[in-house]
Amino acid sequence: MKGLNKYLIQIHNISGSLLSLMFVVWFISGIVLIFDGFPHTSRKDRFLHLAEFNKQDFENLQAPPNSFNGKVALELCDGKPVYRVKSGRKAQKTYDAISLKQIASFDENHAKKLSSSFSGYPVKEIEKMNELDDWMPWSYYRALLPLYKCKMNDPAHTVLYISEKTGEIVQETNRRARWSARFGAIPHWIYFKKLRLAKDTWRFVIIILASLGILMSVTGIYAGLVRLRKRKEKGISPYKKFWYKWHHLTGFFFGLFVFTFILSGLVSVTSIPDWMVGVNSKEKVDIEWNQKLDLSGHKNMLPKEIFAALDKKEGVRKIEWKTVLNTPQFKVYYDDYQKSEIYTLYDGEVIPQKKFSLTDIRQQAEKKFKNTVFSVVEQQNYDNYYSGSAMYYLPQMVYKIEIDDVAKTWLYIDPASGERIKKLTKNTRLRRWLYRFFHTLDLAILKQNDMIRKTLLVLLSLVGLAVSITGMKLSFKWFRRNYNKLIKTKKL
Repeated sequence: MKGLNKYLIQIHNISGSLLSLMFVVWFISGIVLIFDGFPHTSRKDRFLHLAEFNKQDFENLQAPPNSFNGKVALELCDGKPVYRVKSGRKAQKTYDAISLKQIASFDENHAKKLSSSFSGYPVKEIEKMNELDDWMPWSYYRALLPLYKCKMNDPAHTVLYISEKTGEIVQETNRRARWSARFGAIPHWIYFKKLRLAKDTWRFVIIILASLGILMSVTGIYAGLVRLRKRKEKGISPYKKFWYKWHHLTGFFFGLFVFTFILSGLVSVTSIPDWMVGVNSKEKVDIEWNQKLDLSGHKNMLPKEIFAALDKKEGVRKIEWKTVLNTPQFKVYYDDYQKSEIYTLYDGEVIPQKKFSLTDIRQQAEKKFKNTVFSVVEQQNYDNYYSGSAMYYLPQMVYKIEIDDVAKTWLYIDPASGERIKKLTKNTRLRRWLYRFFHTLDLAILKQNDMIRKTLLVLLSLVGLAVSITGMKLSFKWFRRNYNKLIKTKKL
């Protein structure tokens, strides 16, 4: 047993010495990240910058053809109606809504005009980028290259990125956000461009570092308990020296938090095996509710006919074509990019979509899940599994379908549109707790007062920082001690 104890303590000493500095950086950057994330352009601001349609804009517009493959939306771009057809996370094609000819690219003058009207300041410098830079370190943005990087002549030192392919703003940074990211998101998420663009390599690095961190924390907790048994006087720690004593005390009381923090970080970049939740992968059935857009069901309905049927004609910024429960729908957006007015096609006429009742959803579920037991309930409030956020709107009242399949799937259905807006399984529910709870204290009761949640995160990060700083100090001592031994050995 003594040999095992010595072996595990040595593992902690080595792993802690190698990783302590990294954990100091992670906890400091984590505190910054609680209040300010990676720079991004506001979806709300981009949406509200879209020009509003008037009646004349709809004249001569053609209906989107059946050949459009992906999500289809009608907007105004530089005063001209265009169809945006999205077929991937960022992949998009833009078409003139009158001629239906693809707009292959937007020129530099468009980028200057758009960036100036968006920011309210003139462009100081513009650069055409054929590669992504430090502020767009995600491989899926390659579909938008090349980009116009527009440096604005404003006090905030704003930089806007506009895609030549789509003519849209895709990223916005300013001096404050960039410096905040340098001390927060970039070191915490290891968002170094070359590494992050190599997605699999970046993920592998995170997994290796987190796995070593878990080994360090588990052996540290064990070492703390072993040392506890060796105390000779009253008190928790057997150490008298300052750094040894406080590393032992902070690790003893908060080592479990450090462990859960590292574990949740690991879960954020990995998938949880089905066996961990008692699911046999071979027995899994793909449970789906939503369907792809089928433009043939929209009967070539012209945009001007859709506009003529709207109850409110002023302030229209975007129209989306959807297919929901085998029914054509049109989502009309005004001043809220997350909420829309919904219309449907009935007997060749565009009419407001009637809200789906609990009975309607139950009947649809009976058609889709014929041989599977399920239940449908009306959920009136957010809970720990279903809640909205500033970035992702979810209606508070939904229909929740619980399906008795091997994965115990839950579907959340929007009463306004009939769409499935969230899907959870045993696997994703466990991942929600292992990642979002342990890493961000994502609890419904805390999210109701976000300042309390952030305060708790800061306090926990500070105690994690205390464990790491004391460990870093001991690691310097460990390296120096072993270096001196090596020098003496060489002299002999």
